[in-house]
Amino acid sequence: MSDDSPGKRPMTDGSDEIGEELDRNIGLIGALAIGIGTMIAAGIFVLSGLAVSNVGTVAILSFIIAAIVAGFTAAAYAEFSSIYLESGGGYMYVNETFDADWTYIMGWTMILGYPASAAFYLASFSEWFYRFMYPVFNIPQTVPYWLPGIGVLGVLIWLNSQGSEESTQFQIGVTAAKVALLVLFLYGGFQGFDAGTVTASFAQNIGDIAGIGLTSGLVFITFIGFSAIATNADEIKQPAQTIPRSIYLSMGIVTVLYALVVLVIVIAINDGQFLSFLTANTDLGALTPTEYVAENGEVSMALAAQYYLGDIGFYIIIVGALVSMLSAANATVMAGSRVKLALARRGHLPTQFEDLHPEHETPYKSVLLTGGFIFAFLVIFTVIFGEVPGARESTPLFNLLGLPLFGFHLGLESVTSVANVLLLSGFSLVNLALIRSRRQFPDIDRGFTVPFVPWVPAFAVLANIALIINLGLTTLLLAFLAEVIGVIFWFIWQGGTVSEEALEQETPTAVAERNPSGHERDYQIVVPIANPENVEQLMNTAIDIAQDRNGEVLVLSVVDLPAQTPLSAGHQYTDERREVLNRAIAMADSSDPNVPVSGTIRISHQVDQAILNTIEQYDSDAVLMGWGGWRARRREVVIGSIVDTIVTESPCDVLVERLNVDGAAEVESILLPTAGGPHAELAGEVAGAIARATGAHIEVLRVLAPETPEEEREDAKEMVEAAIDELEGVAAEGAVIEDDDVIGTITARSANHDLTVIGATREGMLQQVVFGAIPEEVGEQVENTVILTKRYLAITSRLRQWFRWK
Repeated sequence: MSDDSPGKRPMTDGSDEIGEELDRNIGLIGALAIGIGTMIAAGIFVLSGLAVSNVGTVAILSFIIAAIVAGFTAAAYAEFSSIYLESGGGYMYVNETFDADWTYIMGWTMILGYPASAAFYLASFSEWFYRFMYPVFNIPQTVPYWLPGIGVLGVLIWLNSQGSEESTQFQIGVTAAKVALLVLFLYGGFQGFDAGTVTASFAQNIGDIAGIGLTSGLVFITFIGFSAIATNADEIKQPAQTIPRSIYLSMGIVTVLYALVVLVIVIAINDGQFLSFLTANTDLGALTPTEYVAENGEVSMALAAQYYLGDIGFYIIIVGALVSMLSAANATVMAGSRVKLALARRGHLPTQFEDLHPEHETPYKSVLLTGGFIFAFLVIFTVIFGEVPGARESTPLFNLLGLPLFGFHLGLESVTSVANVLLLSGFSLVNLALIRSRRQFPDIDRGFTVPFVPWVPAFAVLANIALIINLGLTTLLLAFLAEVIGVIFWFIWQGGTVSEEALEQETPTAVAERNPSGHERDYQIVVPIANPENVEQLMNTAIDIAQDRNGEVLVLSVVDLPAQTPLSAGHQYTDERREVLNRAIAMADSSDPNVPVSGTIRISHQVDQAILNTIEQYDSDAVLMGWGGWRARRREVVIGSIVDTIVTESPCDVLVERLNVDGAAEVESILLPTAGGPHAELAGEVAGAIARATGAHIEVLRVLAPETPEEEREDAKEMVEAAIDELEGVAAEGAVIEDDDVIGTITARSANHDLTVIGATREGMLQQVVFGAIPEEVGEQVENTVILTKRYLAITSRLRQWFRWK
């Protein structure tokens, strides 16, 4: 194949590795640290107080509801993580199951969901640091409160760029420290345990169904740590066993801790001495102590810590809370960057975001992109539309300039609610993917199996939707706006075309055998071959057509991997496919050395996708598919699923040749049935090319019903004569036959010929049959070789491509 052929793209050499791999250096303890570190963060130090101010002791029920809902989705993650051992989490599971470009939306949802969560943690860090640490370090209150969070974001981006081992060690250390500090806090708080206070608060709030639901949705973010574990699958040792165990262990530990913390806060805010303590030590303004706690629930735990443990205990808990928020943000940065890595691997983000650092082996560009999203959320929710912590009025300030902006307030609850909508939407899709996976891939080896499918994932979807609805219209609109931005980005980035890099990412080239010609070629025909026994028959046809059109042949063989096997594992099977390439090239050299034949081996989870990507990448003019005929015919799959897809979606002419049991046969006579139209014209071109190469004789046949009007009879004769005139350099004759049985007539006539070439009869976006009833029946009933042809029609084919790539 000539590298400089006009309109053709050069073949990749296939010598490079498919992709770089991350080191598996995270064990069970590290995975638990990611999960617990994400869950024990702002959720327990900030949302616990907010939850208690909403529904008192019943906040425990809200946490349990959120944990149960998360647990159902966690089960889906656990099952998928035992199948797909790559990073990417929910996005990767949905993409592998549905295998469509619209799954980009799932990836975009995760792209935004994780950074929004990290922004919540860092915004909480900024607020606590401003309230409690500014006075300690004598930092002027005029210094913007959001600066500490942005500064820490820079540190986390640097840390995650250095290596997953460093990030994991940091995660383990701070997680152990904050669990110890929580135990200390609980020890102090339970010294004043009062069962009557707890039960009274429970009785007072148990009827607030709306408040319970709202609080459950609000605190759901505290349990997303289970997804962060699965998202780092590339770096976890024995992921099929480690991920499910760490998911449920971390969720169980955190749920117990949350319930105990809620009890301590409830005890505190119902303790008269605690309220007196607030009056003496806090600037309440015009509020009563109870009103202050209700309006400042996010600091209730800090104040309770000061009450129970004194000033030293207070600052221990404050520091513990700050470190906890950092560890949660760190785990979320790790998870978010791995989602972007998975998106880049599957062509849903530019390929540079798959790059690993040459020294640290981290996806540093994906880390930087994640940091950019987090920074954007921080700016929007805390700088532009936020408010100074502790301000008496909820007037948002643009703190950099000290100017009010639009009078619109977002803040902590808004950013966590938006994160929840995005993540809950993604979790719903993962549960739907689990249902489809069970039906689509029933024989996959699943190391962990969710019971009662489809009922468990279906319930999880409904529960997730219920939580989303409880988060309010404003939050839903903000999340929808974020999704719209993602769709706009997709259309702008793709621009209606697919890059060669994206095609290579989806179906990598493992081997490329080039046989360059000495001059430019005007035409290329792709010949996918799976069985070496079919090489001779298909190559005879392809070479005849290529010779007639000054063309070249590209032989394609596909390493077809199971859905759960990484594409990187395909290299070990390429030797089995080389025989096809070697036989095809050798045959071309012996039969017609003037027709250059090249070969390529691609790795894919779907053969049809590999064929389409090859056609797209090399801008091929035609594809010749082999077909073994059908015997157990299903109406919805007429020719066969792979051929169906190529016929309906290929951006080039399609030829389908029925493979003979006895192999290639000598062609001396060709039957060319015709009814006019572009597909019949292509059939004439193919028949003519083969006849010129073999010296065969062609009979052009038109079958009419006996009651056909005379005018149409004359048109039919003219059509046959025109078809003969197009067959330059070929001995041809025509016949117009009257018979009600069109298929039977063609079948009977074909017995006098070695080859029948017939074009498709119709074209439509919604057609269930890919060639039309007559060609398909002819292909089934004729005893000799049959070639079905379908012309590439730009309008409908481009529509199909547009839907395929969008």
